[in-house]
Amino acid sequence: MGRKPKLNWTESLEQYTTTIDGVFHRLGIDKAIAEREFHFLLNKADLGESVDKNPPFAEIADQWLAQVKENHAEDRYRLCKDRLEEFVRFIGLGVRVRDLRASHVNRWIESKKQPTLKEKVKGQRVTCIASAGTERNYKSIILAVLNWATKPKVRLIASNPLRGMLELPEGEARGGGVVWEQRVYEQVLKVANPAFADVVRILAMTGARPSTVCRVESRHYKPNLKIWDVQDLYKNRKHKNKYVRRIWLLPDALELVEKKNREQPTGPIFRNAHGRPWTSDALGVYLYQLQTKFKDTKILEWPENLCMYGLRHSFATKFIVAHPDKLEYLRELLGHKVLV
Repeated sequence: MGRKPKLNWTESLEQYTTTIDGVFHRLGIDKAIAEREFHFLLNKADLGESVDKNPPFAEIADQWLAQVKENHAEDRYRLCKDRLEEFVRFIGLGVRVRDLRASHVNRWIESKKQPTLKEKVKGQRVTCIASAGTERNYKSIILAVLNWATKPKVRLIASNPLRGMLELPEGEARGGGVVWEQRVYEQVLKVANPAFADVVRILAMTGARPSTVCRVESRHYKPNLKIWDVQDLYKNRKHKNKYVRRIWLLPDALELVEKKNREQPTGPIFRNAHGRPWTSDALGVYLYQLQTKFKDTKILEWPENLCMYGLRHSFATKFIVAHPDKLEYLRELLGHKVLV
């Protein structure tokens, strides 16, 4: 039986080191981090598992995405996959976990606020960040990958190198600050192309989530009940907090829905000017371009933190003002789960 591994300070290397199963490991100068990595390596050795205490971030991200695909809704998986592919493209496939710095994430976020012409020419899918809430969500995805990889049942890395290093803005994109004023709503309908304007109208009329509206087809329409029956869009969702069975279509929405059904009898009924189905990302990019890119619209007055999801908050706010005694009905309209 060999000597029991120990955590040592090696003067000649000016850092902590250890030797486990004949393999020498350098663990850095921070004692707390070195101790976490030391115990991580010991656990790996005890279980007879191969050890790579500093794997590429791309490999960790792929494994995290596999469990997201298995345990979460399709739209959540797609969103995370798109964001992580963008981040890996930005930092490079070879960047390893222990080499990650907050500056990598911050520079990536900054690049997404103003996509370069080179990225557009290459045809890469780059989503613009137009709100602090969106920035917070994107940073949270990176942290989620690293936190998951440190869990005892996963044990892919010893510690999260970005823990406590990233500043997460307040999530303004999910509150009263993003409610669309009537002036802004009318301005968007006036200057946007008709395909985008139709999505804005239906979101304002129903309070539905953009991700759901983008996938609705004519077959979901039940005219006798005046609803969209969208249960099949959520059938693989294991987490039920945002499980939607139906979307109620109030009178002002029926005419638009029936018009879109006639135009598009099969497949998603809300499509862009090129005939391709809208996605939540594409809607966000177009709204961002209205505010910052298009010559005739960027000169207009736009509020901060304007986002598509704000139309859901606008719907709820108007309903509460008009019907303060019918909050349970609003819960049903929005598809919220009853908490017991």
